[in-house]
Amino acid sequence: MTSIEEASKIFDSALIKARITLIQEPVLSRSGPAACEWIEKKWIDSLPKGFYKVVVGFETEAGEGEATIYILGGTVIAVITSISGQKIYGEQAWSIIESLREKCSAKWVDIYKIPEDILLDIFKDKKIPRPEKTEKEAPKPVPRKEEEKKEEKPEKPPAKPVERREEKPPAQRKPEKREDARPAVDLEKEMKNILIDLGFTPISVTIKRERDTCSIDAVMEPVTPWLDPEVMLYALFSKYVEIYGYPTRAKLSISFGDYRKELVLERREDMYAARIAGATIIMANKEDVTIKSVSYRATMDGGLEITFALTKESWKLADIESVFKKVYKRVARYWRGKLVFIIKKGGLFGGSIKIDV
Repeated sequence: MTSIEEASKIFDSALIKARITLIQEPVLSRSGPAACEWIEKKWIDSLPKGFYKVVVGFETEAGEGEATIYILGGTVIAVITSISGQKIYGEQAWSIIESLREKCSAKWVDIYKIPEDILLDIFKDKKIPRPEKTEKEAPKPVPRKEEEKKEEKPEKPPAKPVERREEKPPAQRKPEKREDARPAVDLEKEMKNILIDLGFTPISVTIKRERDTCSIDAVMEPVTPWLDPEVMLYALFSKYVEIYGYPTRAKLSISFGDYRKELVLERREDMYAARIAGATIIMANKEDVTIKSVSYRATMDGGLEITFALTKESWKLADIESVFKKVYKRVARYWRGKLVFIIKKGGLFGGSIKIDV
């Protein structure tokens, strides 16, 4: 058993996963084509120095898979892959992930930063593992010798390295411009469409990004909202995170004439809950289920419980439990602890539906 396999199994233990979930901080989140773009053009080489966890959801011929990669200072120290419930560890798991760069089938990518101090507790007196595969590939003695031989010639060697250096930077800068300069106008239009789908008429949606803070301000036609305005703000925030990833701080506001609702998100739990609630609101609405209010709470065991109240018409138009089970499977990955949905039936004899698997 190699050191990377041992480390992968240590990181896959329930206790270690729970501890990491409580202290990890979201850095980036991508889904759909944006996830493949990051894997193919950025990948883990683009991460700054530090300790990171990268979680990738993907599809294979054997079924849906999920991979968790731990990176320390640019070096992969542990990899866990699960395909249709079967776990694969270490270098074999890493080879599966590397194949995604050639033919990407990723559905989503989430990246978290983790305090490096936890490594001292995890490994204690043991040395932090280094993947054998990476160590063997790193030296690459043959290409270097060939370059040294070429350098003995006075004129030809400088030309080839210079050409290569000039070719590489543009290829790296282009995807950065595409990603960082995603047109805000397009996102504003998408947010307007979300509000229209929820049954309201937006006058304008303004998005501002300043350092680590994002501001989203929606101005609506002056009507009395029949949904809690927070429902609409959560939906807009989830769309923002889908495109740009999590900000450090979010200022959200929506106005209906003289009525104005403001919401500030700063805590990690609030960011996650708002994204999950917002994505659920958008997906459920496409299934004729309208959520009129949302509340949530973080539990002592590191879990998250979100309660949804629906309109009366929704119960007549859709199979509520079936809709929320389908949505739950799609959004459960956004929270690495235990996630619970509570759907209130309302009325004197309403009760509720609980979904946690």
